[in-house]
Amino acid sequence: MAELSFKTKAQNLKNLQTRIKKAKVLPLVVTSLEELALEETKVLNTIQSLQANKLIIRSSSSNEDSMKNSNAGAFLSLANVDANSKDTLLKALYKVAHSMPSRTDEILIQPMLEKITLCGVGFSVDKDNFSPYFCLQYDENGSNSSITDGSSKSAKTYYHYREYLEFKDAKIQKIIELIKELEFLYDCHFLDVEFAFAFENNQEELFCLQVRPLVMQEKNNLFNSLPKEALDRFYKRFESLKETRPRVLGDKAIFGVMPDWNPAEIIGLRPKRLAFSLYKEIITDNIWAYQRDNYGYRDLRSHPLIHSFLGIPYVDVRLSFNSFIPKKLDESIAQKLVNFYLDKLHKNHELHDKIEFNIVYSCYDFNSSKKLRELLNHGFNENEIKRLEFSLLELTNKIINPHSGLYLKDIQKASKLRQRYDSIVTSNFSLIDKIYWLIEECKRYGTLPFAGVARAAFVAMQLLNSLVEINFISKEEKDRFLNSLNTVSKNLSKQTNDLSINTKEQFLKEFGHLRAGTYNILSPRYDEDFELYFDIDQKDHKIYLHDKAFIFSKDQMKALNNLLKEHGLEINAYEFFDFLRQAIEGRESVKFEFSRLLSKAIVYIEELGKYYHIDKEDLAYLDIKSILNLYSSLYSINPKEQFLEEIKHHKKEYDLTQAIKLPSLLCNCDDIFSFYNHSITPNFITQKSITAYTAKENDTDLEGKIVLIYAADPGYDYLFTKNIAGLITCYGGANSHMAIRASELGMPAVIGVGEENFEKYLKAKKINIECESEQIFCL
Repeated sequence: MAELSFKTKAQNLKNLQTRIKKAKVLPLVVTSLEELALEETKVLNTIQSLQANKLIIRSSSSNEDSMKNSNAGAFLSLANVDANSKDTLLKALYKVAHSMPSRTDEILIQPMLEKITLCGVGFSVDKDNFSPYFCLQYDENGSNSSITDGSSKSAKTYYHYREYLEFKDAKIQKIIELIKELEFLYDCHFLDVEFAFAFENNQEELFCLQVRPLVMQEKNNLFNSLPKEALDRFYKRFESLKETRPRVLGDKAIFGVMPDWNPAEIIGLRPKRLAFSLYKEIITDNIWAYQRDNYGYRDLRSHPLIHSFLGIPYVDVRLSFNSFIPKKLDESIAQKLVNFYLDKLHKNHELHDKIEFNIVYSCYDFNSSKKLRELLNHGFNENEIKRLEFSLLELTNKIINPHSGLYLKDIQKASKLRQRYDSIVTSNFSLIDKIYWLIEECKRYGTLPFAGVARAAFVAMQLLNSLVEINFISKEEKDRFLNSLNTVSKNLSKQTNDLSINTKEQFLKEFGHLRAGTYNILSPRYDEDFELYFDIDQKDHKIYLHDKAFIFSKDQMKALNNLLKEHGLEINAYEFFDFLRQAIEGRESVKFEFSRLLSKAIVYIEELGKYYHIDKEDLAYLDIKSILNLYSSLYSINPKEQFLEEIKHHKKEYDLTQAIKLPSLLCNCDDIFSFYNHSITPNFITQKSITAYTAKENDTDLEGKIVLIYAADPGYDYLFTKNIAGLITCYGGANSHMAIRASELGMPAVIGVGEENFEKYLKAKKINIECESEQIFCL
């Protein structure tokens, strides 16, 4: 039975003064506009009894803080009001009173808390889906409002699983004990609590500044969806994964949602089973390692790159780091190098989506000698560094060779995709057989060569960027080269400009297989929901197209030839630019073609669902292996029964996936139960500035807006046809599709701002992006 019931802000604090044990409540006076008008002198005398020089005067309306509506921030609060100035005090009281709808609404007056050491807000559960975590956000800058007003630039966010009883920080423990006490007093698990630590009488005390119930209407309640035994099993599995595996070097295990093949960007942080299993099947279980081995790196075949941790995709970062080691590098140097990579990432979590740019040496470039000097400060000697440099040079020469470079063979291999696609689609195969062979041919002629061409394209971008780093070319010249490329995305934009009733059929024949979520059956293809993506009647598209040829002068080409020879790169200047062009264009082209087979396989899966009377919303929870196994295995049980049972199980699992909270980078077992959200360093594209209203991807009016999307998936290319002003993505790396696409089009964009910032930007009506200074302002 609850001791207290929720009332107004003021009454809640008043009631807590004599009951709460885990924190203090500041002295308070409660009045109203009605009382103030009738007994002004009495009210002022009562306020003087607080014996404070500075006051905080807050609204305490009956329209605030209910189970149905919080109205947080709807009414006025004034801080640092001079208690010794009658005029100032009265002005503030009336100002707060007039901000509320009723003359009887309460005005809450308290001493201004001084000498604040920590101040913040805590939720007893996740405020959006009530998953069982204490969620704290606080600042230690001395402000009493930087968290609630959003002005904090050094806020810390902390998550703690409710049933986990171990704490590393005494203050965190006290805050959570306060929240638990409030839960008991109100018999309610869904609380929003404002708190502060401050010095009083030379002793640091915890103060409860406010408590209110979380609004629960129309929200998914996952409070009971995450049993502790699931996290305990996860803990044990993580412990076992810390042990090294065959052919894998490195003394510690780290897992991340963005390093290497970027699952959070491509399939999302919480993908449904079909999308996740498709990604693993066609790329990250085997293909990724097979092709990296082909390109001269360590052989890590049989090692899956991505693990499913209760439904969330995590890259085995130690494995990834191993896969960037040249296979001819001495084993002892390789071991030291992997440990150096792991230590650097462990100390710099913000680099988790930039490992190939800021941590790993995966190829040789024009600035390698300077970059490798960093290793001298980490236990490497000159000889070891030189041997690493030569092995990277040898590997890079093998990749960029204009005659025998594997990327050329991979591009040629991928050219068979159309033929393989047509032969399967026009065959008399059953749906199961068509799905099986589309996936198999997608791997053989699509994702396998794509993994190779993507590696070559990364080397190309690294070489190009290094020319800027050594001031051989300017950043503007680099951008002009990228803008000169003839990519699939640019072709899509051009053809979209010419869209009409007459050209629609041909357009969809070429691009109709694309969908915003490449692996997501719930994301319609262009040819399934054309109006969702395009507007034939829209004219005057402001597409960022640049058809000017990139020209390097004879003197520049001569200087580049000398530079290539000086660095031991076995390629001339013309061949160099040809490599850059073919690799970068080829990456997009091969991805575009393999997605045609993948997309059609998803269409056939939907048709299979219709045959068995299973909605595609349910099919999203099916594992692709369950379908592929039917190609070579016949069971007595009807596939429909098998599918439905599996879907039911995976749906329940997905509730757990939605409920769990984990850091972007998992370094320690304890992170499974409690962790801080580390700062994210987003990737700013171009040097431009833009101020515009915001829009979400599904909004009808995108023109002139800064569009916010969660992933940087190629299927979102249609956005560039909408005359958008800029782009912000939640996930995505510096080398992601959208980063490259925005750079190619000269569009200001911010890629990979992280979940916390993304949620903040979603709420902003207008945003200013300053790419040059790498800043985002909510206006």
